[in-house]
Amino acid sequence: MSDSSATAPNAAEPTTASAEPFRECARTNWIGRVNLWLVSGVLGLLGVCFVLTLFWAFTSLAYHNWFFETYRFFTWMLVIFVFLAVFQLFVVQRFGSSARDCSFRPLDAPRVHVGLTAWNDEEAIQTAVREFKACPEVHRVVVVDNDSRDATAAAAQAAGADAVVVETEPGYGACCTRALQEAAVGADVVVLCEGDMTFRAADVKKLLAYLENTDLVLGTRATQELREIDTQMDWLINPCNQIVAKLAQTRFWGTRLTDMGCTYRAMRVDAWQALEPRLSVTGNHFSPHMFIEALKLRMRVIEVPIVFRKRVGLSKGVGNNKLKAAKVAWAMLKLIYRA
Repeated sequence: MSDSSATAPNAAEPTTASAEPFRECARTNWIGRVNLWLVSGVLGLLGVCFVLTLFWAFTSLAYHNWFFETYRFFTWMLVIFVFLAVFQLFVVQRFGSSARDCSFRPLDAPRVHVGLTAWNDEEAIQTAVREFKACPEVHRVVVVDNDSRDATAAAAQAAGADAVVVETEPGYGACCTRALQEAAVGADVVVLCEGDMTFRAADVKKLLAYLENTDLVLGTRATQELREIDTQMDWLINPCNQIVAKLAQTRFWGTRLTDMGCTYRAMRVDAWQALEPRLSVTGNHFSPHMFIEALKLRMRVIEVPIVFRKRVGLSKGVGNNKLKAAKVAWAMLKLIYRA
């Protein structure tokens, strides 16, 4: 008599799933867009009602009948939009969008290639390259120099980078795309990071740990306990960044998002190959463009808290420039509402 228990699968073990085809779902996209616009309507009406309440409390407008009727109209509109948003998020979203189970695709000794972006990062790039080269999980480090005016390329080569490539098209997004393209050659997993020492190479193992269940793992800088003092994630940029991320989360309900602009991420190469043709942004809002396009293809995306350090040298991106941050935030909002 054969022992059936010897061949029966362990119920506690996750089931290995084959790769799902990456494609858009029209119904899920439609539901997500309605989610976003209803929540945006609630936020807008809250703002209007707050302003009207201030006028009611501190001016004589409360004595005018037209003002009372206006106040009542917007209050009822707010109540209606809140009801519709709750119904949409917890009924339509729950029963209307296509559900799916968790995924488990093991990565057995994957070849991990890192693409480092750099622009005038001569001071930092050597240390960044050496940190990643010292990681046992990493097999290859590629540096993409965005046509620097200093000796960034030479410094990267001297530090032992496996390849140094010059990208002449200006822009953060152009440099990131080229870094992913170059690093993906011969890899199972591609990691994107900046060469300015804001991120720790040792955190790559955090990203890789979740790739068995997902297609794209994003770092998040939103965790206060993992941020150094005097980084660009200050008292204003950090909360505004998280607010915009929550709007994106409303659009792609079910995916937890807290950071719109973290470069550090890891991705399966099969997912990258499906995503690459959809990437077109060359500017500073590339990071959300990449994960928004991934989510539109129903890729599994997750965030992992990573350490965020003060950069070495001067910031060439947003940094602490509030005007530049506002422009990038506006570009990010347009991405969300057009998704």
